[in-house]
Amino acid sequence: MAKPSVQVENLGKKFSISLKSALRYGLTDSLRRSVGLGKDPKLRKGEFWALQGIDFSLMPGDSLGIMGVNGSGKTTLLRILNGSYSPDAGRAVLRGRVGALIAAGAGFSPMLTGRENVFVSGALLGMPTREVRRRFDEIVAFAELDEFIDMPVRNYSSGMAVRLGFAVAVLGTPDVLLVDEVLAVGDLNFQKKCYERINTLKAMGTTIMLVSHSPGAIWSVCDKGLNIHHGISQGIVPVEDACREYDNRNIMERSASSSAPGALSASYGNQSGGTGSVTIDRFEILDADGNTVDVVPFGQPFTIRQHLTVNEERIDEAILRTIIDSEVNKAVAVLDNYEQNGTLLELERGRYVYDMHLDQPNLRPGVYTFSSAVLQRRASVHIFYKFNQGQLAVTHGGDRFLYADFRASFQLRAGVSLRKAV
Repeated sequence: MAKPSVQVENLGKKFSISLKSALRYGLTDSLRRSVGLGKDPKLRKGEFWALQGIDFSLMPGDSLGIMGVNGSGKTTLLRILNGSYSPDAGRAVLRGRVGALIAAGAGFSPMLTGRENVFVSGALLGMPTREVRRRFDEIVAFAELDEFIDMPVRNYSSGMAVRLGFAVAVLGTPDVLLVDEVLAVGDLNFQKKCYERINTLKAMGTTIMLVSHSPGAIWSVCDKGLNIHHGISQGIVPVEDACREYDNRNIMERSASSSAPGALSASYGNQSGGTGSVTIDRFEILDADGNTVDVVPFGQPFTIRQHLTVNEERIDEAILRTIIDSEVNKAVAVLDNYEQNGTLLELERGRYVYDMHLDQPNLRPGVYTFSSAVLQRRASVHIFYKFNQGQLAVTHGGDRFLYADFRASFQLRAGVSLRKAV
């Protein structure tokens, strides 16, 4: 029976917050090891757990995507597996040749040329010199550094160093490959080539561990996922579940932070204005059951409800408009009764409830901000406007991790209804 390529048992790593305590505890631990006691397993004053209680095992050919926000412990885990750090609790066992790319230019001597560093790095990976010589031209061609291979690495850009490091790591046909986010440094064509090579190694039986902030990259390469949050993980799950959990956690955390006072995401703040002829007094988002919500699953219908007060005897040819902004793009959708329904509203003095039904929203998971405006078709001035009326978080729904549902029609349709409030 084959043994796991990677076996991690109750792994933990702690760090000191200050340099002074790090030096003091480091000396103490060295003395403990000298008498065979090992490191102090307890958390001491000024220390914190960067990783705690991590357990998993991977067989040859398995591919694991590791996700988490900055500071969650992803790179710390890879550095323990690579031997750069020693664990403070538990153990990690890797079997076979290990290829690692954890930092741009890691393991390279800046004073040596690219050619010399290829041989040094190959030796560190356990490649015999004859194998490095045999693969040398292939490594240089993959890294696209033919003209610069005899230049000192100190003169390389970060992208050049990443290309060379990755080429050495993957063309040595490792049994275990550890790759951190550094691939993001390369251009798109090189990234594509890297992921193709990773998939080739996976098919050959190499165990892959990939750290990335991109669920799409994880999903395209990996079969399993591991989410780390504040140094703790619930264990390996199918990659679809891991991607969905990572996206949903980020969405909810961003939604909570942007809902805090003074943290509105839109650059306009919560400005409002107009002529005073109309005001929107309340803004709500309702789910399919009519409940007020601030979170909906991907693809589920919802209703934008606005409560209006008309302060003039009559307003002709009125248009009620809602603008939806994403976190990175303004006006991903502009909805109004004229564009969507081809109708203009005739408003008389009084109070109204205005519903806009979105039956096929297809808003990609993320956090969205809603702004409102009321205008007349032939007028050049907004009767009313208000930015940041409301906010909605769209989460992954269903059993699959989706960026888009190709069964959908990919149109944002809105049904509009207006009724006078009683």
